[in-house]
Amino acid sequence: MLSRSLFVLLLTVLAVSFSGCGKRGGLVYVLEEPQSMTLTASASSTTAKPGDAIVLRVERRTEGKWKQIPLAEVQKGQCWVYQPPAQHEPEVADNVHWAIAPENGAILNRDFRMDHTKVATINIKGTITFTPVSKLKCEDDRAVEGTPISIEVS
Repeated sequence: MLSRSLFVLLLTVLAVSFSGCGKRGGLVYVLEEPQSMTLTASASSTTAKPGDAIVLRVERRTEGKWKQIPLAEVQKGQCWVYQPPAQHEPEVADNVHWAIAPENGAILNRDFRMDHTKVATINIKGTITFTPVSKLKCEDDRAVEGTPISIEVS
């Protein structure tokens, strides 16, 4: 009985997945002009001791002008997406690159967290700076640095 239920569930998931493809109707979005992005970073604490864990957070806001066109009209090599990027993402610390100065100042935990924060374990004494960096969709040559976070380690 369980295997029959699992089979029906699998068929339902597949049907829903394929029905989503048909809804797109071959329409995609292309970027019309450069985007702007703001990354606002924060930390659970601005002071620590070696060995402490600090939770890093980043809020991302993106603005850009996207035009919806038929997929057949996309130019060769032109970047396109099915959905433009979200204008506001309240937590993306696990989806940005972190520049850490000095480089050996902390280690970022690679474990997935449901809240999308990032945990850094402090390695050394002194001032450690964490700066979030994010690329812009369809603008591979551009990246945006967010507000740096300084942690004083004693």
